Order: sequence, then structure tokens, then C-alpha cells
Amino acid sequence: MTEENAVNVRTESNSQLTDEQQRVYRVRHTLERDGGTPAGLLSGLASVVADGTWKQVPKGKNTEEPFTSFKEFVEAKPPYGLGYPAAHLLQILHIPHPHEGNPRMRAEMDSMRAEVRRLLAEDGVTGYTEDQRDRDIQAWAALDQAGGWWLGFFIACQVESGQRNVGGKRDATPPDRNTARPTKVSASEFARRAGTTSKRVLRYYRAWEAAAEAGAVGLGTGQLYPGHPPIDFPPAEDWSLYFGGRATGTSHDRQQAISDQALAQGIKPTMALVIAENPTALRAAILADPKTAQQAKGALTALALEARKADQVEYIRKAAQDGNAKTPAGQVIELPNNTKAQAAEHLAVIESPETDHDAIKTAYESVQALVAVAIWADPEIQTREQRTKFHKTLSNTTKNLESIHPDDLIAVADDDLREQIANLQKQVNELASLIMGS
Repeated sequence: MTEENAVNVRTESNSQLTDEQQRVYRVRHTLERDGGTPAGLLSGLASVVADGTWKQVPKGKNTEEPFTSFKEFVEAKPPYGLGYPAAHLLQILHIPHPHEGNPRMRAEMDSMRAEVRRLLAEDGVTGYTEDQRDRDIQAWAALDQAGGWWLGFFIACQVESGQRNVGGKRDATPPDRNTARPTKVSASEFARRAGTTSKRVLRYYRAWEAAAEAGAVGLGTGQLYPGHPPIDFPPAEDWSLYFGGRATGTSHDRQQAISDQALAQGIKPTMALVIAENPTALRAAILADPKTAQQAKGALTALALEARKADQVEYIRKAAQDGNAKTPAGQVIELPNNTKAQAAEHLAVIESPETDHDAIKTAYESVQALVAVAIWADPEIQTREQRTKFHKTLSNTTKNLESIHPDDLIAVADDDLREQIANLQKQVNELASLIMGS
């Protein structure tokens, strides 16, 4: 039986539904089927929005009262609504319609996307939560203080470049029995867990080594270990002096990379090589001259953009070739075959080194949207995703509470603090009662 016939059978078995409810039912079925079929899903959304179907469906059983908001319709249980989280519907909008190359279809899809975003925005659903804002601001604050030094330090603590071989395979460094320090892992193992490449990990590793050799940091990779307390870092702008040619390989490789970049910029390689061999002079010029500082800032921005492009391409490549992807909560899930095939189509478009960042970003967002559909189409994955998020939230809350010293709190507590703590205790007790009761 074809999928179209299956839909007809289901629709006929629900003949008691109104025409509007049957239309909503078809859209919902398309959401669930094989992780979502772009053509049926997007066309269905367009029809539901264009003729105001969502306003004509009763909001529940034994009532003719219509929905008062699009968000309410989207999240209502079938057959009255789509039964789908409104925030994730925004991610689905990134999926292109298979026939969007047709101007008429493109105009219809653009109109639908704009209307859905407008309707959800009226209900405060923009796809960007305050939790995300907090994470972004905190990440910015950490990087603003130390930039790449934090990333290099973390890899220097976790990664061992020269692991011993066991049966032809690289093994983690054995623990030091005198200090009971935790073991390090290989660059490839670190990369696997982080969802990146070992080459990228080694760039940070070698950058830290280069900084240690130059005396910029007090401890080398051999003196650091997992869980090592943070150390003092040089100024953030100094990181770029080491996260470059020296950090990527041999002296020859470094010189070749600098020469290639100089030629691409239309200058003589010797000029760039002289500057690269005098990092102190380069730093002095940056500190003393605003124009030089602006150029350096522009170069760092371009470098960050290239790194972001590489990470996004790698995400698409893993989805297309390996058939898996990392979820927002950190799970690595296997993707349905149709999702893998669509990711492969996006990968084919951006394979060229000349592909611009906007095209890569569009492809990346589309694959993210496909992954979001796969998550919400599989109840088991969805449950694990939500459970993981709850674990992370509770873990962060626990750490924050543990950082409060009772004596310090008592010394400064006022009525507002007492009220906040009392409310928090009440919420925790209610959650505990709910969980224990379930």
C-alpha cells in the first residue's frame, strides 16, 4: 500500500471529522511519517495558514469555540491541532520544499513561512529562549575574558599527543600512581566525543605547546591533567600568535600556509613570514596602532568564520555520510534514511571550497531542522532528549546551590532572600511530590 493510499484509508476511517479537521489530520500525519515529508508537510502548512483553517477548527471536544491563537492550535492534541511543540515548528520552516525552484511555489512557501513566524511571534514564540540567551551571554563572557586560551588550556589538560600503543591501537596515558591523576585521552578520542576532528584538536594542543615553549604560559601539556585548576592566561589577543602556523604542523608546513595566505591576499610571502617570525613586534604594532589593531581584529573574525564554516560542514557531512547527528541535549542519534539522503543533497551543494558562508549556514540550518523533525517523530528519542535536558538543568541548579555558603547567606539575608528561598523550597517540594507520586 502506498503512503497516499494509507493516508486515504486513515482519513476515511475518520470520516466523522470535519473537512478542516481532516486537513489538520493530514498535516499531523505528514509530521510523523518517516521523520516528515517536506512536500506534504509544507504544502499542508501553507493551506492551513492561507485559508485560515486553523481558525475554523474547534479547539476541543464538545465545544465549537475556535482557537484563540496559532500557538494554541499548533500544540493542541489531534484531531483538533497538530500536537507539536511550537518552537520546533519554526525549525521545520528551514526545510526547503522539493519544488521550491518553481517561482510560484517559492512565493507560496515564502508567504507561508512569513505568516507562521508572524503568528507564532504574536504568542512570544521566536525560537530563541531566555535560557539560550543566558548561555550565549555566559559563553561570550568567558571567551571575552580569555578567548582561545580557555579552549587551548582545556585540550592541553585532556589530550595526550603521544599515547602508548596497545595491540596496534592508541591507548590513554596510564595514571600516575604517585599522584593518582586522571588519565588523558588521544586527540582522536577527544574529537570523537566532541563531535569534531582530531586535526582541529591538535591545532589547539600544538598552539598551547608553542605558547609554553615561548614562556607565554607557565605550564606545558605534560604538566597539565584533567581537572587541573585554571591558571593565569596571557592577554586574549596573544592567542592568535600561537594558534597559527606553528600550531598546525612542522616549520615547513607553517611557512607554506603563511605563503599561500599571503599570495591569496595579494602580497609578497616574505612580508608575511617576517611578521610571523616576530610575534612581539606584531603585538607592539597592534597595541600602538588602531589601524593595525583593526586589521588584526578583522583577520581574527575571518579566522573564526572559517572555523565555524568547517564545523558546520562537518556536522552536515556526519549526517550525510555516517547517518548520525548530535542533538541539542548532546545525544548522538541515528537518522532515518530519508533524512540522511536529504543531508547528502545539502552536502553536495556545499562541497566546493568556494562555497560562501551564507550557503553553508542555510544548509546547516536545514539539516538541523531535519534532525529536529527526526527527534520529535521518535517518542523514545524525544523522551531521552527531554530527560537529558532536565538532568542538565537540575545539575546546574545543584551546583549553584552548593556554591552558596550558609554562613555568608545568614549574614546578609533579608526578607526578599528569605521569600525567594521559601518559594524555591516550595517548588522543589512540589516537584518531588509529583515525581514520587508518579
